[in-house]
Amino acid sequence: MKFIRDYLIIFAGIGLLVALAFNNVILPLYVNWNNEIRVPSLTHTDLDQATKILKDRTLEWTIKDTIFRRDIPSGFIMDQHPEAGQMVKENRKIQLTINLPPEKMEMPDLIAITQRQAKIALDRLGLVLVQTYSDSSDLYERTVVIHQSVVAGMPVAPGDSITITVSLGKRNLKKIMPDLLNKGLDEAKRTLEMRGFTVGRVQTTQNSELLPNTVVSQSVVAGKEFPKERVVQVDIMITDGF
Repeated sequence: MKFIRDYLIIFAGIGLLVALAFNNVILPLYVNWNNEIRVPSLTHTDLDQATKILKDRTLEWTIKDTIFRRDIPSGFIMDQHPEAGQMVKENRKIQLTINLPPEKMEMPDLIAITQRQAKIALDRLGLVLVQTYSDSSDLYERTVVIHQSVVAGMPVAPGDSITITVSLGKRNLKKIMPDLLNKGLDEAKRTLEMRGFTVGRVQTTQNSELLPNTVVSQSVVAGKEFPKERVVQVDIMITDGF
């Protein structure tokens, strides 16, 4: 029994010596072999953490390139040179490729240009047209942009989502001829102008039953519909003075 215990003590001592040798001799040689330093793995760490790791090994860093991926946090290291595991001298600068959002730029003005022109303008800036809506417009012809989700001049970055609204053309707006009969001349003129019509010839006729300047007929029947943009001239007849 004593024999076994002595062997256990001997093996424990040997294990302790091996551990001390690994920690104080082998590991330092691995990290710093022949006055060189083994490059640590920095990919998928952020820049702050990488700086601490390199500082502990008397290494420095410099940015070689930047890329941008929305699914990866800003400042994460995507690549390095030299690669992890290579041996380098002290104070060697490790070249890093990091994930950084691009610089902001101004949103272009898309209003009053065609849908195709707007798509080209967005593509050139790396902006993503995610949806195109449509609506009627009295100002713009069909396929012309009448609204954009981001106002012109606002800061945007490549990859941002944009929506636009294009015109379906003018609304089918109508104007209806009012009934002018038995109205005074001045009132009849105001009514026509308010409804979008033009006063034409004014003729007179004798009528002893109505007051002077009372409308007794109109050249366009009341209730008739016209497109809002059409010019319609209305001739009226009024009573003359007694």
